[in-house]
Amino acid sequence: MSELSFVGKYNAYYTTIENGIEAFLAFIISFTITFILIPFIIKAADKYGLIDKPNRRKVHDTPIASFGGIAIFIGFFLGSIYWMAFFGDNRFIFIIISFIILFALGIVDDFKELSASKKFLVQFLVAGIIAYGGIRIQSLFGLFGIYDLHIVFQYIITIVLIVGITNAFNLIDGIDGLAGGLAFINAIVLGVILLLDHDYIFGILSLALAGSLLAFLHYNFNPAVIFMGDTGSLIIGFSMAVLGIVAISGTAMQDDLMGIHGNLMIVIVGILLLPAYDTLRVFLMRLRQKKSPFSPDKTHIHHLLLETGYNHKRSAIVLYISNLIIIASGFLLRNLNPGFSIPVLIIIAIFLTEMLNLRRLLVNQIKQRFLKKKADEILTQNRLLMKNLKNLDKK
Repeated sequence: MSELSFVGKYNAYYTTIENGIEAFLAFIISFTITFILIPFIIKAADKYGLIDKPNRRKVHDTPIASFGGIAIFIGFFLGSIYWMAFFGDNRFIFIIISFIILFALGIVDDFKELSASKKFLVQFLVAGIIAYGGIRIQSLFGLFGIYDLHIVFQYIITIVLIVGITNAFNLIDGIDGLAGGLAFINAIVLGVILLLDHDYIFGILSLALAGSLLAFLHYNFNPAVIFMGDTGSLIIGFSMAVLGIVAISGTAMQDDLMGIHGNLMIVIVGILLLPAYDTLRVFLMRLRQKKSPFSPDKTHIHHLLLETGYNHKRSAIVLYISNLIIIASGFLLRNLNPGFSIPVLIIIAIFLTEMLNLRRLLVNQIKQRFLKKKADEILTQNRLLMKNLKNLDKK
């Protein structure tokens, strides 16, 4: 190794460590602000009746304070605004505008539930703003033999991806700690990848988001005392999509990220895969039953786990582990062609999800057999009782 090459690598490692410290600082600031804010929001929600009431779409049976997303957003925003201003990237103007619009949409929706069409309209708007701001999928990097995309397809794919992932996290927010926990895991992994890819500011943003989510999870993990509401789920879903696009655009063009060989794009696909697949699965099931894809039911994977007898905590942990398995599988597949590795990763996600669904079916089968056995025993006892009564009458 030449002296120049050694110095270059040393400087790269030093810069990564330095920015890693800044990212950790952003994490701590976001965590602290969110952690302090949430008790005040809980008190205000209880005082003014801003609570999430049980209904047929919900799995909780007592009213719980909502609007935890306000604390997540404020903590994340204040924890990262300094670095956004310091680095001076023009893309942050579009990101901040989009966040503010989504934040307003979430608050209005939490106060007064909006129609799906209105929410989609706003989501397409902010996705378009992000794409116009330069954060776009510009290449498929050989997936299906496709490389550079025409500008029209860049916009279409980017907007569909952002809206899809945003809604996926919105829909998977169905049990205590699930959406926040998955997003926390994903934000940590994305943050590390972005820092290794020398995209320091977005790495800092990702870890700042992770800090807010960890603080929120302290109050939201079962038994939850506050929910994030649509304000939170829209913000974290949108953040996952934007950070994922930035990370894909960077890592797919790198052969070596600080000594990690291979294409880490597949890892980023894995990060976003579980909520995306679950949403697509549910939508297809509803369409197959000739129902609206947005019709209320309890067919998401977390609902299926609850049916097996798992509680909120156990269901969330099972899905955390499934998410980590998918991410780890993506890391192991990083050296393979995306045209092969991405379908394999999707198959792994399908296998994990359907294994959980199979467990539900088996548990229900066992329950039905148990109930049938009990019913037969009761019927037999009734017959014996009737026979005894008849014998008594004869005497």
